[in-house]
Amino acid sequence: MEKRYELLAPAGNSEALTAAVQNRADAVYLSGKVFGARKFAGNFTKEELVKAVQYCHVRGVAVYVTVNTLVFNDELDMLKSYLAFLYHHDVDAIIVQDIGVLDYIRKTYPDWDVHCSTQMSVQTMADVHYLEKLGVQRVVLGREMSLETIRQVKKKTNLALEVFVHGALCISVSGQCLMSSMIGGRSGNRGRCAQPCRQLYTLTTEKNRKPVDGFKDRYLLSPKDLCTLKDLHHLVDAGVFSFKIEGRMKSPEYVAAVVRAYRNMLDAIEAGTEVREEAEKKELAVFNRGFTRGHLFGDEGDRLMSSYHSGNQGYLLGSVIGYDKKKQQLSLKLDEAVSQNDEIQLRRDGKSFGGRAERIEQNGKIVKHCAAGTICKVNFKHECYPKEQVFKTYDEAGIKSLKETYHKEMLEIPVKIEVSIKDGEALHGKISDGSREIEVWAENVPERALNKPLSEEKAMLQMSKLGGTPFKVQEMIVHLGSGLAVPIKALNELRRDLVEALIQARSDWHQRNKDSAKTLIEVNQIQKNDPGEKWSKKELNFSCSVTSLEQLEALLEVDYGSEIPTIYFRNPNLLEDAIKVVVQHGFKGKLVPEILKLVSDEKLIQYRKKIQALGLDTVLIQNVGHIEVFKSFEIMGDISLNIVNDLSLRYYYQHYTLRRVTLSPELNLSQIKEMDLIPSKTELLGFGFLPVMALKHCLFKGNNECRSKNISCQNELCRDKLFFLKDRKSEHFPIYRHATGYSEVYNSKRLLFLENMQDLAEAGIGIMRLNFLYENKQETMEIAQMYINAKKGKCSKVDEQRLEILKDEGITRGHLFRGVE
Repeated sequence: MEKRYELLAPAGNSEALTAAVQNRADAVYLSGKVFGARKFAGNFTKEELVKAVQYCHVRGVAVYVTVNTLVFNDELDMLKSYLAFLYHHDVDAIIVQDIGVLDYIRKTYPDWDVHCSTQMSVQTMADVHYLEKLGVQRVVLGREMSLETIRQVKKKTNLALEVFVHGALCISVSGQCLMSSMIGGRSGNRGRCAQPCRQLYTLTTEKNRKPVDGFKDRYLLSPKDLCTLKDLHHLVDAGVFSFKIEGRMKSPEYVAAVVRAYRNMLDAIEAGTEVREEAEKKELAVFNRGFTRGHLFGDEGDRLMSSYHSGNQGYLLGSVIGYDKKKQQLSLKLDEAVSQNDEIQLRRDGKSFGGRAERIEQNGKIVKHCAAGTICKVNFKHECYPKEQVFKTYDEAGIKSLKETYHKEMLEIPVKIEVSIKDGEALHGKISDGSREIEVWAENVPERALNKPLSEEKAMLQMSKLGGTPFKVQEMIVHLGSGLAVPIKALNELRRDLVEALIQARSDWHQRNKDSAKTLIEVNQIQKNDPGEKWSKKELNFSCSVTSLEQLEALLEVDYGSEIPTIYFRNPNLLEDAIKVVVQHGFKGKLVPEILKLVSDEKLIQYRKKIQALGLDTVLIQNVGHIEVFKSFEIMGDISLNIVNDLSLRYYYQHYTLRRVTLSPELNLSQIKEMDLIPSKTELLGFGFLPVMALKHCLFKGNNECRSKNISCQNELCRDKLFFLKDRKSEHFPIYRHATGYSEVYNSKRLLFLENMQDLAEAGIGIMRLNFLYENKQETMEIAQMYINAKKGKCSKVDEQRLEILKDEGITRGHLFRGVE
């Protein structure tokens, strides 16, 4: 019988995997030591992976392995070997991000399930439909999707839908965050995110100006933890199949608590009964940054963000009655029980002060536990004041009880054992778990008993000793001949052989062999198809991306299409005006609308019709769903496609609608040189502010002006305007809120590859893009002319002055010479 839905648990190490399985997860997701998006989790060696698959399969639990990082060319051989290892060791499915890796797996292992990671930024029905045609079995939907969107998607697809239901949230669209990468070289797309989103920021209107009121030194990019425990029935009704828990870097106790809570809730939904939530709420609350229902259920502003505290918030323990400064001891009126070695925390003015409750007094006596509703005294070295609230962030007794849920075998699979002990016939037996029956013959032949013959009760006793195994005897049948003797050792060996045979049978779910996959020769033939166009001329052209009509006019006054044959236009609301400007200036190149991120299927179709009506035939797209919607157009792919290797490059080169692709800014020059590039089809961002985050969340939600005017997210307060996030090092990151309602955060320094154009041309880059964000007309003209002159080996006085201004404002060569981890 197929499952109606699946509870999918994280396993960052072997103990966490045991905690998930013993608390009745249906499936686990984990990573080996390579290619996983949680590099700093414990993860699994190859030997541990083999054991993990067997452990899970025997207990009826599926295993999905993450290969959801971007893979560089020099890692492809290792990747192929690793995939072969996982396939032949019965891993149930692979979770992928890289489109080239996905294509390789589909062609090499056509019978292997592929799940598209949330890192693939699946946001629309168009994304799902495109991936469904590639032959994947499941998509992990972006955390930005609403419940209603999920409901509509499910009506139009046969794919299994997987949704995060609990745990830490990324504020940026997954797969589109380069902030950690650009700040310190630790790439989130490579599993090494340093979590800059959990740092303090100040929101300003312009550089070095006063902060926006209420937005100084706050955790402006730090969301609360997702918790949908009470809302699971809505997700079940919407057609979600897999309910995914985040947490491969969390403790085994965390995994146990969350899996148990969600298992109980799903079971209650299935049975149509209510679940008692009180104990589970406390267990879950010990590990949280505050809880939100997320974009799934429309939470925004303060309901979504944890802007005053980015760490573990625990839950309210009680209120301060007094503080003895000499003894460093606080008096507490308890809302909840406290025990020795619990960790407690007090918060004041955005700062937290914590400690361990090592000494607890009540009524003048040292105690180990105090009940809720009572008053006690606890050691605490930080001075506190009456009525301040104290929180519990670690529950010693709770952790101990959670450990007990998985430190011994809690899952007992019922089996039937049948043993035959007959005269003149070798000892043998059968074991059955209800779906398979296995027979094992021993070498021992029963003999006539000289003294006391074997009794049926003794035989049953020996054959029922299944302690330390995942099985329990549900039925035992012994066929025993009269007056026979069998050594107890022989019965024990038969029992162990039966158990081992059943374990082997239950662990091998897919019966794969080397013939199940295409041969290496066939794979290489698939991947080495000639992409067609060859090149010899190493010449660099330019494209430009603009936000405003002023910038567009500036470019047209500099060039009419010879040096800048392509101009991308970012603002859909001004597209008609942009066309008028282009016509007036006699522009001979292409004006290409940029299709923005986080746009609904309905609005994408509306925009397509608008572009067609305006007579334009080319678009710049951000994800695979845009390829589906704009398949009748010529398509240029943006940096958000995350192209870092030849597998992805060839996939997009060979796609019949893609005219050009833009390489990932996480590549360095050496890596670019190693790629099999077609210059006329290959673009690289060479100037401007690099987008490092894409946010559905509006940073201005909760702003007093927004609240008092009761303005929706489409308000004029911030739309099409520029703000900055100032970090603790006084770096200013521009934020631009697009006309469609989503925001992008940009790197604090502009990319400047002015002196590297020849190197890039020789490496195979045919088009360098200049990205204009908030530059005015004069700045845009001077920067564009500076690049055109540099290409020709010229440098005017104006060029020198503009270059000095840019250097003073802050420039970077990004990863061109350093690369990412």
